[in-house]
Amino acid sequence: MGKTAKILIATIVGLALLGGVTFALTRDKSSDAMSATESHDAMTKDEATDTSANSEDAMAKSGRYVTLADYNANPDKYADSKKVYFFHASWCPTCQGIDREITNDPSRIPAGVTIIKTDFDTQTALRQKYGVTYQYTFVQVDDKGNKVAKWTASNLEAVLAGVQG
Repeated sequence: MGKTAKILIATIVGLALLGGVTFALTRDKSSDAMSATESHDAMTKDEATDTSANSEDAMAKSGRYVTLADYNANPDKYADSKKVYFFHASWCPTCQGIDREITNDPSRIPAGVTIIKTDFDTQTALRQKYGVTYQYTFVQVDDKGNKVAKWTASNLEAVLAGVQG
């Protein structure tokens, strides 16, 4: 067997091992993502049972984390806050981590800040408008929808550090 054949076989074996490790790690993260989604769904149901007085009181003390659909349903509700689009993908481990940080402790979002969870895969018009090319990109906009700032972050602390003014 020649030297080239040995190198080729070693490369194939190495790629197979790398693929197996990647599969195992991805499968574990998918389970974590499902748990995070279930936790988020349970929290959303719990929040729905809160009285509006309690919800408004909580919002006065901290910011908001809303879906794009919720934001679009009543944008005037958020007029007095700094609006930040979070371009999120359900399959993105970094996005899952940030989402988990926010949903586990939404009080970390400062009062006057609204983070709008925006689906990276389906919101192509918004991605084009703001020049977003990959997930875990954050875009702060003014009341007219003009870009104020754009940045990436891998944790909530970095997200909040990027918020302007």
